[in-house]
Amino acid sequence: MMLLEENQIAFQSDAGLTFDGVKDYSRQIAEMMGLGSDSEFLQAGVRTVLDIGCGFGSFGAHLVSIKLMALCIAGYEATGSQVQLALERGLPAMIGNFVTRQLPYPSFSFDMVHCAQCGIPWDKKEGMLLIEVDRLLKPGGYFVLTSPKSKPHGSATGTKIRNMLTPLEQFPEKICWSLIAQQDETFIWQKTADAQCYSSRKQNDVPLCKGHDASYYQALSPCIIGPSSERWIPIQNRSSSSELSSAELALHGKYCSNLFLSSCTCTF
Repeated sequence: MMLLEENQIAFQSDAGLTFDGVKDYSRQIAEMMGLGSDSEFLQAGVRTVLDIGCGFGSFGAHLVSIKLMALCIAGYEATGSQVQLALERGLPAMIGNFVTRQLPYPSFSFDMVHCAQCGIPWDKKEGMLLIEVDRLLKPGGYFVLTSPKSKPHGSATGTKIRNMLTPLEQFPEKICWSLIAQQDETFIWQKTADAQCYSSRKQNDVPLCKGHDASYYQALSPCIIGPSSERWIPIQNRSSSSELSSAELALHGKYCSNLFLSSCTCTF
């Protein structure tokens, strides 16, 4: 099988702007986060990225090249597998779908969750899919969404996209997210690292979960996990290196002190 190379991938916006490959796209995300370049992701506390619907794996491969740990997850495809392509590029990848059930990762496992044209109906299920992203994100983590290219006003596709984004302008506040940047079709939300946000929310907002995390493959939960969890460690408390903070070492153990060791088997 012949795989597409990075320079064969392009992202085009409705405004006519074209990103020459995944490097420009990654740099745009970094700049939207207030960074000088994507080489500063580590300085912002971003080390682990879940790429939903990873396509040809180009974005994940680029993240690995700048010393981030990227995991691809995509649904089963009878005509061809994004997961197979990612695996052939040497990226960790698995088939998964969280339309009805939680993904098989512990809470607070990722610093960033990325979705570029991943086909997830974020406006459905009364925000349950966004609640699952919230479960996966560490405090201070980022949710990056790049929507499909918009069509001219008045088209059915353009109307559908605008309707899809409307709930995303309202629901994130209920789970203590804030929209920190929007450029073209890319939106970036940040999960709060401020524990007080959860106590100051309105009464009808999404409730906090009671008890500890359930086992894997549970049904999507209608509640969010608050700062009472022992895994509540904001990503901004890290150093810019790959070394774990003292709080992370206490939680995960010294055998994971170097995130990029091939023998490291822990899950974040």
